[in-house]
Amino acid sequence: MILETSFILDLWAGESKAVAKAREIDDEEEPVYVPTPVLFELWEGVARSRRPREEMERIRHFIESHDVLPFSDSDAREAGLISGKLAGVGRMMGTVDVQIAGMAKARGETLLTSDRRFRELSKDIDIDLCE
Repeated sequence: MILETSFILDLWAGESKAVAKAREIDDEEEPVYVPTPVLFELWEGVARSRRPREEMERIRHFIESHDVLPFSDSDAREAGLISGKLAGVGRMMGTVDVQIAGMAKARGETLLTSDRRFRELSKDIDIDLCE
C-alpha cells in the first residue's frame, strides 16, 4: 500500500478515520510505502510551517518506520500516460499527485488517500484507492 500525503497529514492530526485505518493496516501487517513525491510535499510543508524543527523531526521519524519508494523510470512512464490521458479528456491533476498515482499504477499498489481529487479521478487514472 502506498501512502499519499493527505492521509499522512490526517494521521498526524489524529483524524479518527486515518488512525483507525493505520491500526487496521498494522494489524494486517501489510507493507506500507512512502513515495519520494510525498516526501517532497512533506518537506515543502516544513518550509511553510510555524514549527519547522518539530515538523522535520516528525518526517524523519516517519521515514525511519516506513519504506521509501524512489520515483523510477516506469513510474515516470505511468505518470506521463496518466497526465496525458487526463489532459485529453479535459481533466487535470497536479504534477506531484500524478506522479504518486503513476507510482501506484506502475507497481500495482493500492493508494491510501483522503484527497477527494483522487477519488474523483480514480476511474480515469485506473488505480486502486483505499480511503
